[in-house]
Amino acid sequence: MRKIKYLDGLRGLAAFQVVFHHFILAFFPALFSGPGIPTHLADGVEVSLSGSVLNLLWDGNFAVCIFFVLSGFVLSHKFFIKKETEIITASAVKRYFRLALPVAFSVLVAFVFLQFSLFYNNPAGIISGSGWFLSLWNFKPNFFEALSQGFIGAFFANVFDYNKLLWTIAYEFLGSFLVFSFLAIFGKAKNRHLAYAFLILVFFQTYYLAFILGVLLSDLIANEKKLLQKFKSQKIWQVVFLLFGLLFGSFPIGRDLEGTIYAFANFSWLGEQAVFYHVVGAFLVMIVLLESRRLQHFFASRVLLFLGEISFTMYLLHFIILGSFSSFVFLKLQPLMAYQYAVGWSFLLSLPIIFLVSYLAHIFIDKKAVNFSHFVYEKFFKQD
Repeated sequence: MRKIKYLDGLRGLAAFQVVFHHFILAFFPALFSGPGIPTHLADGVEVSLSGSVLNLLWDGNFAVCIFFVLSGFVLSHKFFIKKETEIITASAVKRYFRLALPVAFSVLVAFVFLQFSLFYNNPAGIISGSGWFLSLWNFKPNFFEALSQGFIGAFFANVFDYNKLLWTIAYEFLGSFLVFSFLAIFGKAKNRHLAYAFLILVFFQTYYLAFILGVLLSDLIANEKKLLQKFKSQKIWQVVFLLFGLLFGSFPIGRDLEGTIYAFANFSWLGEQAVFYHVVGAFLVMIVLLESRRLQHFFASRVLLFLGEISFTMYLLHFIILGSFSSFVFLKLQPLMAYQYAVGWSFLLSLPIIFLVSYLAHIFIDKKAVNFSHFVYEKFFKQD
């Protein structure tokens, strides 16, 4: 089946948002954590912005929820179109190999950088006041430990010391198998809406809700076209869904809600409130994108499609560049100019490095992982 290109564009923009989020977290921590954190802009404006809708611009957790909803949608889309059980088997077999090779590569790169003392996040974190940035890579590297984390720990043991971004990998991996299990058990059931309702109730306080909603959306697109046609003809509802999706996506995750416009939505029974709002926001944005030609055209632009192509390796590797090259540049520039300019130049000079490294890793690592996953399935699991 042909890929839905504009979804790659959405993935690319989300990956770039994660990059921006980590620069903010490293150098302007008050934009994320709010009061009580060192500020660097006039009148401590970061604190005010941290509780505003502009938080959407650097809310990396919302971007992660978009990844998860996309995974639920994409992993189930082909099945709902063709209704072939072999699709589930093939996807399940390939999943680990497709993810593990790029993940392990990122961990080994971080190992090499740590081994040769190429991380400068600690002195940069002292200046920025980011306790999060200071907490990274403060241990002695061990090759076998790194290898274990890359292939096993990040997936099954919640261990990701070398690359903290890998906290999402266990969710991605287990969420994928939640999708495959749902399709295998309920994918052809006439009353599968009851299964959706049950799983939404079970997982509504977790990131796994995103995968279930992604599958539900894929199911609707494939099997409820009349319903979505009605939605498509009602432009006002598209605007409403988009606005609420972006509002939910801007919900702060790193600070308390007191004194913010989100205080009214502070419901303790939701558990991880930001997770719930971000997942629902991602779901609403996806609904609109799948029915809006204007948004589809925007996300199918060359720039976003390029970012989508390198999104996985950019996600995995930008963090290492932030802790090394970006921090080094910042430390050299900070004594020579105002703080915000040093950060700005560090960000701008880092982007070409991030894009180039991500592209090369996409060509030589990510694509090879995809090909290897196909080989494993064809060689050992495909039935003649």
